[in-house]
Amino acid sequence: MYQMVVTDLDGTLLNSKNQISDRNETAIRNLQRKGVMVAAATGRLDVMTKPYLKQLKVIDVVIGCDGAVTRDVSTGTRISGIPLAESICLQAFEVLKHHGLPYYVFSEDELVGDDPENERLVIHRKFNRRLDAEDRIPIRIVKDLEEYVKHAQVYKIVASHEDKRFLDDAAKELNMIEGLSAVRSGPRVLALKAEGVSKASALKQLVNELGIPLEKVAAFGDEVNDIDMLKAAGLGIAMGNADPEVKRYADCVTLSNDEDGVAVKIEELFGE
Repeated sequence: MYQMVVTDLDGTLLNSKNQISDRNETAIRNLQRKGVMVAAATGRLDVMTKPYLKQLKVIDVVIGCDGAVTRDVSTGTRISGIPLAESICLQAFEVLKHHGLPYYVFSEDELVGDDPENERLVIHRKFNRRLDAEDRIPIRIVKDLEEYVKHAQVYKIVASHEDKRFLDDAAKELNMIEGLSAVRSGPRVLALKAEGVSKASALKQLVNELGIPLEKVAAFGDEVNDIDMLKAAGLGIAMGNADPEVKRYADCVTLSNDEDGVAVKIEELFGE
């Protein structure tokens, strides 16, 4: 029997409307009754998960920023955090500018950019309008992002483009910067983190502290940034809507995020 289930959010537990379905909610809540720990592993900051955690009520730990920050959200305690060095941020900014890719950064508790029209920040602001005040994503616009990173801890840089080929081309150059790792976290999003940071590395540290063997962990994901986590877990489950590369590395494939794929597999493994 698996002792922990860890799930990605976007494209996995969340459907295409960014909602947790009733069936997924019930399946996740039932895990607690069965004594199974549930954690979220996401590219989001943990502060961006508040409405979902409030809905589920059973997730205490969030591996955020693609593994750069892990927090016990029940207490607010940061379990681990690996920021990007200022020099690496500045080098990355130059490469992203060269490729014409808009970008912004994740600090420990807010999204920060110097372009108020950045497409991703605009999306986040629109999403905020649907949320209660206490659940809204903190967003700050600064005059100069290069100046900002000199005085703040940055855990992740996010670049975007509607064509993933542009992101993959930039990633090749970015991954030549010592101390930096660039990987797609969505079809239109490139995540830049400190080298060695991943959902898998954060998961390994978490289960080690909890005394849970990795082989007793079942993990769900859909994107390239989930591959290492699916490979590390005892059971790696790709969504039906997952990137083909993710499916190649998974132990099995469930239904899509719009077909309650997480719930379907949980019910299969643990019963209803």
